[in-house]
Amino acid sequence: MSNQEEVLGEVKDRVGTITINRPAAQNALNAQVIKTISSLIDTWETAAEVRSIVLTGAGGKAFCAGADLSASFGDKPLGEQQRERGLFAQLLAKMNACAKPILAAVDGYCLAGGLGLCLSCDLVVASEESQFGLPEIKRGLWPYIVTAVLIRHLGPKKALELCLLGERISAAEAAKIGLINYCVPKTEFSQKVAEVAHKLASFSPAVIAFGKRSFYTIMDMHFNHALEYLQGQLGLHMQLADLREGISAFLQKREPLWQGR
Repeated sequence: MSNQEEVLGEVKDRVGTITINRPAAQNALNAQVIKTISSLIDTWETAAEVRSIVLTGAGGKAFCAGADLSASFGDKPLGEQQRERGLFAQLLAKMNACAKPILAAVDGYCLAGGLGLCLSCDLVVASEESQFGLPEIKRGLWPYIVTAVLIRHLGPKKALELCLLGERISAAEAAKIGLINYCVPKTEFSQKVAEVAHKLASFSPAVIAFGKRSFYTIMDMHFNHALEYLQGQLGLHMQLADLREGISAFLQKREPLWQGR
């Protein structure tokens, strides 16, 4: 399988779908896969024909089982290995910073770095057969980079439980503790993914970009600083043409025609 085939990109009905296409390797991540996902996000972030992005894994057995350990611990010089691991950290930051909403469609195993990838998406739909976990401790590792996104979603006790015990949890449990948004039967999985992706694509891209940026920015802010920042963002938002269009459409009882500005 060529590098180009290891990640598939498709745009349909304003939704861009990125599929990690390494089912024989449980869609494990290597440097080229990370680079290709990053490149597609860069391309689609500024593409008018894409309003929302779906990230998923091929094969129906794994979303992503984490890093390809055979590639991560090969004969490459330590400096090169560190640079490649840095690509993963950069990708997670890029996903949060992306102006377009990103939806994780998880069907199967979502483990280790795959969980970091999942949590860096804005919303998550999972089939009820999916499993989530951080098994690094069982391999003599620790989920260092994933920890940065994990503690944004869970309290410290539950986050440490996942890290220290390395056990998997079900999609139902993941939904219960707020790790994912939706846990649905496998027969309804594709329909739910399409429903959420198209709903995200139906909103103003300018409003989503403003809102998403402000949401992630204030997560690490002191409360008073966050309020000051958000007040400024609201002032900027009031200048958007899409705000005026949204209000006009509401008053005229019609669907808005978003301009994206």
